[in-house]
Amino acid sequence: MSEPNLQQPQQSIENRPSLNFVLPGAVVVVAMFVLGISATSFLWFYWTARMTPFMPLQEALEREFPNSAPRAEGGHLKDSGRSVLQVVLRSDFDPRSKSEETRQQIEGRLNLTRSLANELADLPSYEVLALHLYYPLKERGISQKTFFRDVATWEELDAATMMGFRRVEQPVPDGNP
Repeated sequence: MSEPNLQQPQQSIENRPSLNFVLPGAVVVVAMFVLGISATSFLWFYWTARMTPFMPLQEALEREFPNSAPRAEGGHLKDSGRSVLQVVLRSDFDPRSKSEETRQQIEGRLNLTRSLANELADLPSYEVLALHLYYPLKERGISQKTFFRDVATWEELDAATMMGFRRVEQPVPDGNP
């Protein structure tokens, strides 16, 4: 068995093959601009194609409820596969409040959203109307609630069922530790 020759001459740094690739700064800057413009264009076209069918509804909701920042989009619920028209509105009241006045305001928004969606968004082609109301609480987050209605019957649908949650029965504590 021969011993390794530790005295082999090593290549100097200047003589080693270079793995570095030098790219001129102007090329990097142009590539960054091309990437930025391409990404922005893709997002703009995608968002426009996705939201254009609902623009008339959003504009009508903005006229009816100023400063509500409406957003509407159609799709399907993951678990049930039911088609849903989802409308998101900022409200000037807390949608989680239990008062009768709040309930009347919510019903008014639901009914007006339904009539506008019938005219402007082909509501009968959907199975469910989901109205998501949120109320910004100053420096404490937001209060939000979603209301689901069956489009054909206009009955209120259970939110847990619509969102795909399964109710798990918890045992009732008997008071013993």
